[in-house]
Amino acid sequence: MQPEPVQLIRRKTGDWWQDERRHWCAYCGKKLEWEKNGTGKKHHATRDHVIPRSHGGGVTIPSCAACNNAKGKRSAAEFLTSAYFAQNRGKRDTEWSLRDLWLVMAMASVDLAHRHSDEWPGGSG
Repeated sequence: MQPEPVQLIRRKTGDWWQDERRHWCAYCGKKLEWEKNGTGKKHHATRDHVIPRSHGGGVTIPSCAACNNAKGKRSAAEFLTSAYFAQNRGKRDTEWSLRDLWLVMAMASVDLAHRHSDEWPGGSG
């Protein structure tokens, strides 16, 4: 039996919610500040749905509020080719590589297809 496509992509990208990447915006590399203990303080850290929730997306990546708002309901592919993204890239060493961003987008697409397919290889879906 062949490995699931999502598992293959995870081997390449790792688990960003468990490593240091969770502290940086995946798009622009800005240091993220997460709210702790329900203090109610405003922080600029968010979880961006790679495929918008309105389209059934479930995979999230760390994002600053500015990048998340700029992406809005666009797909990651639309955002990665936007003027906003181009203007805010290359400013920090902590931004995710374009390779990893495209791999995460592919993983989110495969995950969505798997959840909505009744004919997924292996019989689950």
